[in-house]
Amino acid sequence: MSTPGTRSPGTPAPPTSPPPRGGPVAVAAVDLGATSGRVMLGVLEQGRIELLPAHRFENRLAERDGHLCWDVDALWAEIRQGLTEAHRLARGRGLAGLSSIGIDSWAVDYALLGPDEVGPDGTPVPGSGARIGEVIAYRDSRTETVADEFARRVSRQRQFALTGIAQQSFNTLYQLAAEHRLAELPPGSSLLMVPDLLGYLLTGQRRTELTNASTTGMLAAQGHEWSAELLEAAGVERELLAPLIAPGEQLGTVLAPLAAQLGIGEVPVHAVGSHDTASAVLAVPSEGSGSTAYISSGTWSLIGLELEAPVLTEEAREAGFTNEGGVDSTVRLLKNVAGMWLVSESIRQWEEEGARVELADLLEAAAAVPGDRFRIDPTDPAFLAPGRMADRVTAAARPLTDEDEFPRTPAQLVRCILESLAETYRDELHAACRLAGVPLPSRLHVVGGGSRNALLNRLTAEALGIEVVAGPMEATALGNVALQARTLGAIPAEPGALRKVVRESVELGVFAAGVPAR
Repeated sequence: MSTPGTRSPGTPAPPTSPPPRGGPVAVAAVDLGATSGRVMLGVLEQGRIELLPAHRFENRLAERDGHLCWDVDALWAEIRQGLTEAHRLARGRGLAGLSSIGIDSWAVDYALLGPDEVGPDGTPVPGSGARIGEVIAYRDSRTETVADEFARRVSRQRQFALTGIAQQSFNTLYQLAAEHRLAELPPGSSLLMVPDLLGYLLTGQRRTELTNASTTGMLAAQGHEWSAELLEAAGVERELLAPLIAPGEQLGTVLAPLAAQLGIGEVPVHAVGSHDTASAVLAVPSEGSGSTAYISSGTWSLIGLELEAPVLTEEAREAGFTNEGGVDSTVRLLKNVAGMWLVSESIRQWEEEGARVELADLLEAAAAVPGDRFRIDPTDPAFLAPGRMADRVTAAARPLTDEDEFPRTPAQLVRCILESLAETYRDELHAACRLAGVPLPSRLHVVGGGSRNALLNRLTAEALGIEVVAGPMEATALGNVALQARTLGAIPAEPGALRKVVRESVELGVFAAGVPAR
């Protein structure tokens, strides 16, 4: 049974605007990562998507009220600026302006929103609800012990059987179990995931997009309904959760006063794969049938398979895999690995200590030093929090020879991180295939910022013994744009059409299997 206001996620949404008549289509993708954000203009013309950066900005954590929090007010200001600039870029291309807006971000974090204010005529004013407190980040320490405590109410086995989601300390379910504000919320309040909050600010509509909802640890793995059992155990009232909306549905239109302020018109806002990984995997340029193997490589490395159904076995739970919802009723069986967070946080430490570090130079130096000297476990929760990462990696590094004690240079440290990641990718992809009962695919697609890391891609191809296809780098924004274009009727709805457009739109790097990364 579907939640009111949603379609069956397996059915593409019908166009919400008149289909374009062969001309270019311009849409804006708001794409927020854990360290940076961007508003991209996507122009679809003659079967290809061109991405143009309208506005890029930082996204930083801040200590507020004793918690690590996101500055969503700053993000909202940057997004508004970006949408104005995207509209200007579209007009500069001779287009009428934006035909659609879509929003994606990282998963699991949420805002608490009070009821809309009542206008003079006694009806609620859309978009007028006030945020209640800060948006606390998943890296905050408030949930460190909650998973174990919650498991005494609902066993880990039962949780996984209900949702297919791995029990990670930062899951929304555990954040809510530790949430002290719930008892004081006024009637009519809502919980909105980060992209849903931004959609509300644009349109005044309160909805929860399905791919992001699937990451919370509260959505049933099959049936697309909230688990009443888990909500009750966490002390969450069902009324707090906004109605679900599927990728490809129209959320609303930009509120008239805001549209006038931004100078963009009352543009339709469409739900996309609002979990950034869902949009990134949608832009994997695979072709043909069979399971698609991917790594969405950025702050996190998310490695896994795109499947038609979740894998809910106890073996999958014990292996730490999770089943997240994708666009068009797909499932992403994947494992979270720390990813380039380890490198970027190490660089931050060195820069705070006075060094000048360029990532490209650091990777070139790492490629030049001897390999197979040290290893770490990139999945270790000890690497989750920010701060003095280089010191923590050095302390955790295990020497592989009797000649070494620990990495002594930044190049050695980065080589250790990348080799450890590559071997972890190998182990986790083999595990995913075994759990899903499918053979190892002949190629692995790496999308996102990490697709530009040639050394890591070579190490991964060497470790796995299969071809690594790198790109697109801006996969999340590209998947966001492509789904909007399909919803508008500019890309056919038949299977494979969207990914064909992606392949026509980007240049891919190919790293052959079995070539040593030396």
